[in-house]
This record gives sequence, C-alpha cells and structure tokens, in this order.
Amino acid sequence: MSSRVIPTVICFSLLACLFVGEASAQQWKDLEQSLEGREFIMRPTVEGRRKIYIQAGDFEAFALHRSNRLFPLRESEPVRIVDTDADNDHIELEVVSDRLGRGRIDFYGSPPSVSSFEMWLDEVFEVTTLESDFHRYIGNRESRTLHFRGANHLPLVASREPFHHIEDGLDIGYNRCGVCFVPLPDVSNYGTEFQLALFSLQQVRSTYSPHIDIDRQNQFKRIGLRVLEGWPVPLKGYRYRFQVVEDDAINAFAIPTGYIFITRGLFDSLETEGELEAVLAHEIAHVENRHTYRQFRNSQNISRWAGIATAILTGAIDEEVGDIASAMLSITTNIFLAGHGRDREREADLLASFYLYNREIGDKPLLNVFKKLKFNADLYNPFGDGGGGMLASHPHIEERLAKAAATITEPFSAGEVFQGFNDRGVLVATLRFDVQRLFDRELDVVATLSTTAELGDDDKVNTLKVRVNGKQLELKERTAEKIFPSDEVAAVFGNDNVAGIIQEPIESIELKLKNVKRWARVLVSSVDSE
Repeated sequence: MSSRVIPTVICFSLLACLFVGEASAQQWKDLEQSLEGREFIMRPTVEGRRKIYIQAGDFEAFALHRSNRLFPLRESEPVRIVDTDADNDHIELEVVSDRLGRGRIDFYGSPPSVSSFEMWLDEVFEVTTLESDFHRYIGNRESRTLHFRGANHLPLVASREPFHHIEDGLDIGYNRCGVCFVPLPDVSNYGTEFQLALFSLQQVRSTYSPHIDIDRQNQFKRIGLRVLEGWPVPLKGYRYRFQVVEDDAINAFAIPTGYIFITRGLFDSLETEGELEAVLAHEIAHVENRHTYRQFRNSQNISRWAGIATAILTGAIDEEVGDIASAMLSITTNIFLAGHGRDREREADLLASFYLYNREIGDKPLLNVFKKLKFNADLYNPFGDGGGGMLASHPHIEERLAKAAATITEPFSAGEVFQGFNDRGVLVATLRFDVQRLFDRELDVVATLSTTAELGDDDKVNTLKVRVNGKQLELKERTAEKIFPSDEVAAVFGNDNVAGIIQEPIESIELKLKNVKRWARVLVSSVDSE
C-alpha cells in the first residue's frame, strides 16, 4: 500500500483540529472549510455496500456512496475533495480521481466535532488508518457471529473481536451474519440490473403460476445446479432460482440476476436430462452474459441511466428517474414477449453448445430440443417458414437445426489471453478467448472482453484481427456490442469463409479500443495463477 498521500492527509487533519478546536460543530457548514482541497485515499468497497454506518454514540450516522464511477472500488484510489455542499442533516463531498473521474460521498447525522469527523472520514478514506491496518470485520464473541464493520447492529464493544479479513474469523469458528453477507455478483451496475429483474418478475408473476408438482420442481432445480457446477467459463456470482410454471406453451426464459423459468409444456416434452441441460444452459447464458441489462444499457444515453440504482434505492424518484423506469418497463416487456433478439440468441446457443461439449455430451440434446421447437411451431403455422410467432426474434429454426447437427466445437487453451495497454503502459482491457464453433465455412469465436476505468468512455467493439501461423484472420463482431469502463462482455466474433477452426496458438491480435495502444499476450503462468 502506497503511503504517498497519508502524511499530507494527517497534516491537514491536525491543522484543521488546531484551527477549529474540539467543540462540536453547530452546523455541517462549520466543517466545510476544513474539507475542501483535501487529498485522501479512498478505501475499496466491501460486501457491495453503498451505505456504511458509523459509530456515533446515541445518534445514527452513516456515509453513502453516490458515485457509480468510484463504486464498486476494488482497490484503494487516491482522490481529492473538489467541492462540498452542507445541508441541515448531511454534507456532500464531491471527490475526483485522476483515473476514475468524479464521485460523491455523503455523510449523514448530527454535525460532529472536527476531530470526531476525522474518525467518520476514516471509515471511507485512509485518513489516520492505512488500509492494511483497517479492521473490516467485527466478530461477536458471544454469538460467534461475524459482521461487516459498517453494519448498524454491531455487538457491544466488550464483546467485539476485530478481523482484517473475513477468512480470519471463519477459520476460528465464526459464522457469517445473514444480513451483512448477502451474496452479490461481481458485476458493474448491479443495482440497475436488479431493478430490471423486478420489472421482469412483475410480468412473470402476473402471467404464470408455479407448477404444483414438487418432484418436478426439485428435478428442475437439481439439473440447474448441475449446469452451474459444470459451466465452462467463470460464473459471475448470481444467486440462481429455478422454477417450473404452469402453462401448455413450449417456452423457457431467463430473468436478470438469475431467475430461470420453464413452462410445464416444455418440461413435459423433454425426454432426457441432457435435453433439460441444453435448455438450462441456453437460459443461463442469457443471465451470465447479462443480455437484458446490455440491451437496456445500449439503448440509453449513459448520462441518463448512470445513477438509476442510487436514485431508486434511496427514494429519489423524480421525472428523470420516472422516464428511466418507463424505459426499463418497455425493454423488459419487449424481451418477455419476443426474446432477446437473434444475435443474443445465437450467443446463448453457442454457450449452450460449449457447455454440452465441456460435459462430453455433444450437441444431440440441443438438436432434439430444436426439432421439438420446430414441430411445435408447425402446429400453429404448418405452411410457414419456421421463423414466426414466438421464434421471430430467434435465429431461423432451420439455421439452429443445421448448426446443432453439423458443428465442430472446440475450446481455446487457457493461455489464449491478451491484455491491452495505453501509452503509459497501464492496463485498459483484457481479451480472453473462450470457445470457437465451426459450421461449414462459418466460424464463430466467443471471447470475454473486460475493461478497466482507463478505457475512459464507452466504445463499440469492432473487428478483431488475429495472427495465427504468420497469417492474419479477420473476425467481425457479430452483436454490435458496446463496452464501458470497468465492464465485461462476452463478444462473438465471426468469419463466414474459413477453411477450419483455429488450431495453432494465436500469435498476436489487433482490436481497436479507446486508449489501447498495444496488445500483448498474458504469460501462461499468470493465467494459471489467477
């Protein structure tokens, strides 16, 4: 941990104490003069918590992260206060990071003395305590329960046992507090995705009722957990729920954040667990690739939706938030009625095929499912082309049948990972090659693209050029995908006229991305250690 800012911060703190003294501030405005221009190191975010409670005697006090660019924060970040705005019950601190841009932290409670406020600040910034010395977790010796330091229900001081890391407490017999450690996926803007899930669930609950057969519900859940256990790429950490719903229609669908539904009609038509795995893998791919969230995000101006999670969760409902909520409802309704669109359905088919390959099952169960979908469509439109009705937003059924019947699927080796750096040698992006799928002369490559804040602004993912055996292969991005700072997407790149799959190691890549000046292969040892 660098200490380049801490001495300056402590010096500022001491000067502030000498100037104002130990008397309690009468108003938050009394503290503004001691804050503006100060430099801090902001602490990393813990347990996905925007709201951090502060021990302030008999009064409730807390800090609230309002920023999206500085939240979540995975490592300590130097910032400086550029503006303050005091009100009766709180003070707003606008901070700026040279790397991540502007953010905001609000402190609520009765105005403390300057010296007491230094302790409040220390809960969010490294003011007097370095991150390496900061106890993030508090154990209750009596109940053997482990709490997050920023909780509002900590035990009495005499019963506390502090820990730097959660593992330190778990190793000696402590148990996690159920409300302190709610599992959250490691994704950006989860609050927005959570709101999309709520809108989607409203439509599901108003349309379907749960199927009453408990044995079938348990089987669906059991196979769902099996698919998650064998998922071929790292999972993002969503908490999945699986449910059979009562309906004759042949359908399955996924809701953001991990809700997977299948109709009783489709469940009745699946004859093997392999077929059920194929359906589940397709739907889980929609969740893991965040298809609903990405459709919403790509359809919105970033300045409009960036604060939606904070605004809704803190009750700041205004006209702008209402507009965004309407946009959420529109997106989720369209997806509920028509699906995610052909490009994203192809992406889900690819990941389902990859899962089946990884499980050494092969594409036959997927082929059987597609045959049944076609036969079902024939009932309503026997003279049609197989692409209407509920399948209108999906790839043509004949295309899906052909690919499932005669496709070569191969994963890339773990070493096919490249990093993009800016002109200062700072990491901007990482591209991990996951799987390739060849049909006739059509090659699709699925790769995971992740970025850091150094990307600076959103960018469109374009053509990828890979050099193999001294020859360059051009792969066009299939889904017209956008990428944002501190983001991750599964991108599909393709070429419709190739001789075969990529069999040799990839020597180098070219991918135009903001602020990326060069790409370099990640050493295999580095990949193995992650």
